[in-house]
Amino acid sequence: MKKFLYLLLLAPVVLLASCIKEDYSDCERCTLTFSYTGDVTWDIFPEQITRVSLYVFNSEDRLVQTKLIEQNELKAFQGTKLNLEPGDYRIVGIGNSFNKTEVMNLSSTSMSEIQFHHPKADEGGKVEGNDSLYLGQKMITIPSDYWYEDDVPFRSSHLKVSFTVKNYLNPSAPPAAESATRAGASLDLRVKNLLPQTDFTNKANGQKMTYDPVLTFDSEENEHYGYFNIMRHAKDSDVEFELVDKVTGEVVYTLALADFLNHFPQIDVSKQEVLIPIIIEFGMGVTVTVPDWLIEDRDPIYGEVE
Repeated sequence: MKKFLYLLLLAPVVLLASCIKEDYSDCERCTLTFSYTGDVTWDIFPEQITRVSLYVFNSEDRLVQTKLIEQNELKAFQGTKLNLEPGDYRIVGIGNSFNKTEVMNLSSTSMSEIQFHHPKADEGGKVEGNDSLYLGQKMITIPSDYWYEDDVPFRSSHLKVSFTVKNYLNPSAPPAAESATRAGASLDLRVKNLLPQTDFTNKANGQKMTYDPVLTFDSEENEHYGYFNIMRHAKDSDVEFELVDKVTGEVVYTLALADFLNHFPQIDVSKQEVLIPIIIEFGMGVTVTVPDWLIEDRDPIYGEVE
């Protein structure tokens, strides 16, 4: 019995010894941690990223390994271990690539040609928005004689948009009808001129297209509202939001993103964690504003039309 216990205790030592001699071929000698600080000075990776799709490229930027790290693994260890031969590698990780994300051109040796986008973006299908995406990158060199540890920093690859429409009355209803009768889920939202994909240098690009985010109607508040993500766009992009009456097909209001951002400079799309909170209210005219928590002195006449 004592001999049996001795052998059990000796087994892990033998396995460990086989991984610390000259032959490292079976060892996961590369340990990588993941981090994301956003717009603060501390790590907020666990709050923002719940899944990482990892891609390992060799010194010639050819894909040599992929790995999917799920949320339960990230909770146990915010990173991963890799078995890599000595040499130079490029590590690329996509955070939160779920069913709204597809990676293309992985066989390319140019990071600007490898793209991730919505699976329907190149099929002409309806795209409601993107996953809340992040991209991590790091160049590493695996030595031949010892273990290697490093950190892969992530950056945001998306902008968040919240869109609220208040008090829209369906013009197809009889003018004499009560407001409650004329109100209803009667609006669609189109977001035009969007760059639908991002490359492995974290630059949005591609042939511009239109997204069709879902607007939910709240009958008690007479509000349409939606929340969705788009790829990162510059402040001076030509992105436009169009509100369309479902019954008549008429475009009832158009808002240029550049105009909105110029009027509300506190919304800085160069930051990592950005919410673009748009509120459009119909009344005697149309006003465009933002939530009270974002700005104290709102301009009530901005965007007013007759």
